[in-house]
Amino acid sequence: MRHRHPPASSALAAALGLLLGLMLVPARAQETSRLPDWKGQWIRTGSGNFDPTKPPGLRQEAPLTPPYQAILEASIAAQAAGGQGNDPMARCIPPGMPRMMINYGLGMEFLLTPDTTYLLFGEPMRQLRRIYTDGRAWPAEIVPTFSGYSIGHWEGDDGHGHAARLMVETRGMRGPRSYDSSGLPFHADSKTVVAERMYLDPAKPDVLYDEMTVQDHALTRPWSVKRTYRRERHPVWLETICGEVEPQVRIGPEEYFVTYDGLLMPTRKDQPPPDLRNFK
Repeated sequence: MRHRHPPASSALAAALGLLLGLMLVPARAQETSRLPDWKGQWIRTGSGNFDPTKPPGLRQEAPLTPPYQAILEASIAAQAAGGQGNDPMARCIPPGMPRMMINYGLGMEFLLTPDTTYLLFGEPMRQLRRIYTDGRAWPAEIVPTFSGYSIGHWEGDDGHGHAARLMVETRGMRGPRSYDSSGLPFHADSKTVVAERMYLDPAKPDVLYDEMTVQDHALTRPWSVKRTYRRERHPVWLETICGEVEPQVRIGPEEYFVTYDGLLMPTRKDQPPPDLRNFK
């Protein structure tokens, strides 16, 4: 039997492929070794307002255009009267970006890989963010989600051979969303763009900062805030389900409250009861 030898071009291609594979292994290991240590449970410090350095509502001094300033004022008035105003989270709707970075409940967790950084948020909302760090370009079309589509990259050096900062841009966020519980509105066109700069405090490795700038057509200028988180190195993760303990109920255009004994009650003075025409 004759032994057939592969063409020289095929043998060369196979050798090059093997060599490339061997070269990628140490390169991949080097990418992984540059990732910083962000393990643990990150819990927010400061208030639950979008700008944690300022009081809620109108005192946030959000640079809103007049039509959207009116929406905020109407939301605050509705809440003062016992309603929920322009706050989708009152109906168990996820906070979405950038509000999810207020970090409600039991904190968030980072899972770092060379290609993707994952942010897992604790109860009660249990949202997930994927920040792609594989060098991809923006897709031609983005299917909107509450968390949006995030592309980022690592830069700098922390003095110990690890990356110092994660730079992120997020697009493709869907509504309904608000900046915080006061009902600070986004533009209805859902063209929000959020830029972030995340990094550890050089002197305090258990403190993480997120410098965030929002561009939105409901704003007269970009709005920048800085959030701070502290690390718990021995996490305690608990489970709660938003829908299991949700006393706020929306029926048609009205929002009601369910008492501890399961009875419906109004949330504001002279609120009409729900339409009972389908009940005999």
